[in-house]
Amino acid sequence: MWLLWLFLLTGPVIIGIGIREAALQRRLLREGIRTDGLVVRHRVTHSVGKKPVYFAVVNFQDAQGNQHEFESNLSGVGGLPVSGRAPVLYLPGAPKSARLDLSSKRIGGIALVLAIGIVWTVLPIWLLSSGR
Repeated sequence: MWLLWLFLLTGPVIIGIGIREAALQRRLLREGIRTDGLVVRHRVTHSVGKKPVYFAVVNFQDAQGNQHEFESNLSGVGGLPVSGRAPVLYLPGAPKSARLDLSSKRIGGIALVLAIGIVWTVLPIWLLSSGR
């Protein structure tokens, strides 16, 4: 029973994270600076019994000529080989806002987070209301 309440409490937090990322993505599209980055490596995570998951680590130069590095917040780096070009989008004066400029990753990542948040909110409500 307590697990349902935990899901019910964390679901809206996850939805909030998805909404925050969607707002940032919208702002990046309106005000962001586009540049080319370089994939310097992939961070690999391993789970027992599952395939490894890859995250691209990208280095880019901002408008002032300073070098910055960030890790993609989404896995699946197909088409982004080490030493390969990576399109980057960041807010002026805020290089820590950098994201990969790939529309499929942008939309897919937001949709996934929102879907998880909705399920983690709706499912416990449904189970608690049905008396299960």
